[in-house]
Amino acid sequence: MKKIHFLLFILIFNQIISCKKKNTTDLISNKFKIDFLVQILSDTTESKLLNDKRELVSNFTIVVPPNLPIDPIKKNKSINLSQYISDTLNINDIEFVKQQFKDNKRFSFNELSNKGFNVIDIEKYYTNNIKWDSINKIASNYYKKENMKKYFSYLSITKPIFNRELNLAYVRIRLGSGGMSRIYKKVNGTWDVKYEFDEYVE
Repeated sequence: MKKIHFLLFILIFNQIISCKKKNTTDLISNKFKIDFLVQILSDTTESKLLNDKRELVSNFTIVVPPNLPIDPIKKNKSINLSQYISDTLNINDIEFVKQQFKDNKRFSFNELSNKGFNVIDIEKYYTNNIKWDSINKIASNYYKKENMKKYFSYLSITKPIFNRELNLAYVRIRLGSGGMSRIYKKVNGTWDVKYEFDEYVE
């Protein structure tokens, strides 16, 4: 009888944990992601990503992947990106990160255009096999038209991944010919840069 009670306890406990994981993932809605992106793109501190709200933001992620650490168990291989983000955000649950990657496939940056940002449809150009030189020329012509002489490229950012508490977020960024990874932390309702690392230049 005790064994049956113990097995029932384990079953109920696992269901509670499973529901908690699902509920947390459900809270990471597309609106939640857009609100996060709007806030970090509207930042006017030294950590700002845009100097001018007229700058172009790509709806298609084009960034150099991060340098992944070597797996201590499989020493000839790097850990995968999900594990890397899970460790970086102190989630300790690769499946939770993988689920966010799946959910992000249904997320579109195009919604940012309804928030006052200029979204360039890189996804359409890429799908239609438009060469990168031609895409860059489209961006350059836009800036000339807007009389923005110091601008030539567009911002590209990965779809955000959050921790369980929804107060930490990981993104990878491309600005011009370089970029970096960032961890944002939410404090008193505001997303601020906690860490910036793994910078690169193309």
